[in-house]
Amino acid sequence: MAELRHIAFISKQPQVLSEFYQKYFGFEECKVFPSGSRMVIDPRFNLAFLQSRGDEAGAVVGTHRADGAEIVREQGIHHYGFLVDDLKKAVEKLPAGLSHGASPQTSAGVGGSEGARPAEMRVIDPWGNNFDLSSRGFLGREETRLPGVRLLAVQVANPDEACEFYQQQFNLKVVERKEGEIRLSDGIVALVLTKSQVRPQSGVQYFGIQVGDLAGMKKRLQEGGVAVSESGAGKIQFKDPEGNRVEVSESSWVN
Repeated sequence: MAELRHIAFISKQPQVLSEFYQKYFGFEECKVFPSGSRMVIDPRFNLAFLQSRGDEAGAVVGTHRADGAEIVREQGIHHYGFLVDDLKKAVEKLPAGLSHGASPQTSAGVGGSEGARPAEMRVIDPWGNNFDLSSRGFLGREETRLPGVRLLAVQVANPDEACEFYQQQFNLKVVERKEGEIRLSDGIVALVLTKSQVRPQSGVQYFGIQVGDLAGMKKRLQEGGVAVSESGAGKIQFKDPEGNRVEVSESSWVN
């Protein structure tokens, strides 16, 4: 079974987002790239805040731009990534004709250890969603603790077809089926495939963080000036400094 270990955002101010998740959730900053992009870990799961780049990023070359930047420039959650045991075997399982390409190991044109990224392969699923594959990991540690990223919600036109794809590719298990939505799990993190959209773009809609003390977290966020609302029984939601929707719960999404 593959494991969901990475979510990436296109960001205007990566440092602001990095400091936000460090302050409120205790995540650790693990890398700063030459482009200004930053990564934090929880410490198992990786959140990447990718510096939004303009024309200086260059023309499209394969799945990225000439200097390694993402093709998409619009701010928001952009893609996600799976840790796999064997990259070659994972790529061989992909359906014929599916777009994919090696991830460029550069940042703002800088290569080597400074520009190297954990992702090894970029894949575009049948619904146009970008995800990364890596057999070397996303800079996280094999340490599971709270607060931790435990949920990713992705909008797709046909949840049943998408479920079949992600089960076949990554052996994820179905946790729940309901009208217009299917929840899968790798045992720790849940992937929700839904017809619903809560942001203007299709694709990734929001993600979730599990905490040990929901009331305490709600109080800390509110004291910091973050607007918090209820999101069902035992859940709250808020938007981070760049408008990304985050759901917070004491309960796990995998059962």
